[in-house]
Amino acid sequence: MAKENFTKQLAKMTMPHFNDLPNLDLYMDQVIDEVNQYLAPITHTKITKAMINSYVKKGIVDRPVKKRYSRLHLAKILVVSLLKPILSLDTIDQAMKIALKLETPSRAYDQFIDLFNQELTDVDIDNLSAKQYQSMAIRALLYKLVVDDLINNSKKV
Repeated sequence: MAKENFTKQLAKMTMPHFNDLPNLDLYMDQVIDEVNQYLAPITHTKITKAMINSYVKKGIVDRPVKKRYSRLHLAKILVVSLLKPILSLDTIDQAMKIALKLETPSRAYDQFIDLFNQELTDVDIDNLSAKQYQSMAIRALLYKLVVDDLINNSKKV
């Protein structure tokens, strides 16, 4: 029952596009509230001040300006937070750098969000057999390995 409810909930959720993010700079507590309203229902985890500080320290997210975070900061924090359960921070960092070489930040983010939102609506796992669960797990592993390889090989080019 919980699985059916969660998949139906996922189909109703959407992540915000770039222009839907606040257009004014926010302090850390406001960033956490803003990000968690989208992140927590999907991932069942919440972003913390320590996580954001870690992303900044590693250079994945730019340092805030006068302790304030912009729309671009929020976009990067959301992307990192969504991908962190499956990809390393180094891989996520490299992937974002590649995306930002190809597109403006708002377009790169919106492209990611469009794909993510489409996948949310396509999730349908009601009444799966054990074989289907196994297949999903195997695909998740293989896609993760392929993404890691693609990102790592793009560094060498």
